[in-house]
Amino acid sequence: MFWSWLLESVLKKVPLPFAAKQPLTDQPKPTSLSFPGITALSSEKRCFYEVLGVNCDCTPNEIRSAFRKLALQRHPDKLVRSGVPEFEATAIFQELVNAYDVLSDAQERASYDSQRSAYQILFSNSDPKNSSNYSGSVPDLSSFFSNSVYSGYSDERKGFYKVYGDLFEKIYHRELNLARKLGTNLPEEAPIMGNMQSPYAQVTAFYNYWLGFATVNDFCQSDVYKSTLASDRNSRRMMEDINKKLRKKAKRDYNVTVRGLAEFVRRRDRRVIEMQMKRNEELEKKNEEGRKRMEELEREKAERARNYVEPEWTRTEELQDGGIEEEESEEEDEEEELYCVVCGKKFKSEKQWRNHEQSKKHKENEKMAALT
Repeated sequence: MFWSWLLESVLKKVPLPFAAKQPLTDQPKPTSLSFPGITALSSEKRCFYEVLGVNCDCTPNEIRSAFRKLALQRHPDKLVRSGVPEFEATAIFQELVNAYDVLSDAQERASYDSQRSAYQILFSNSDPKNSSNYSGSVPDLSSFFSNSVYSGYSDERKGFYKVYGDLFEKIYHRELNLARKLGTNLPEEAPIMGNMQSPYAQVTAFYNYWLGFATVNDFCQSDVYKSTLASDRNSRRMMEDINKKLRKKAKRDYNVTVRGLAEFVRRRDRRVIEMQMKRNEELEKKNEEGRKRMEELEREKAERARNYVEPEWTRTEELQDGGIEEEESEEEDEEEELYCVVCGKKFKSEKQWRNHEQSKKHKENEKMAALT
């Protein structure tokens, strides 16, 4: 933070004594997208935020409101009645729907935002499998965050598995050639995408690979300063720090973009959707069987409780125990009972008996008994 602040302060006041590269944002942008064997959207494809007429920091409610408003205005039937050709009206409405599909989903919107912030430098037109030219540029993948890039779920022509299978294969071969040129470790071999008949283990391996994608590109093309031309060590160090941060950010953005594209494709892959539905059905069936087993156990428990008969020997023992307790209690009562013969009274405790003996009436009765 300190070095960045210091450098910004110096740049504002004093011209740097070293040559700097022109920032990438001022470089001319490519005007076409070329993927051999892949048909993508037009190179003039507009930003999704621009299509919906909202800001980049808008809320989900603002996106939803803008889409509903524009959907009424740009409906194909309404545009055709106003004189717009049918194919053009359909394309306009499809562009609106595609923009809403991506921006209304939080995860896909994050991937799209990351792609927008990445450097939009395209693949070269050479065959990646045979090319030996080093190219550290990153591909523009924003066109493939759309349902209109494919048609159907076949592995031919513009089918889903053909378009995205070729795209991910091209990305892998670019990484492979780049690793060879940089002299780094070769990336792990990428599983093929397959088609509707591919086993699910292959499908899982494919998406696990691309959802954990990490590029070997060092993104040296994102440098804005040439540190070898620095006039002193401090200037060179500041330049290298800035270049390092830019490389790190560009690399992170590209990784997030490729992983986001893999997630975008996975959510639309019918093999994944069908497997998820099958697993949900199996889970629901298993839960239903568990509920039935619990209900059956509860019924059996209640039935056993209703039909329970106490054994004969337990009742006999209780009666015997009861008789013994009564006899013992009677004996105790007899032992504890005190009786005054003179007065004809019974006492329950010795204390009552002693108090009675000291009473005036008891003494008078004793004298009367002695005289008789």
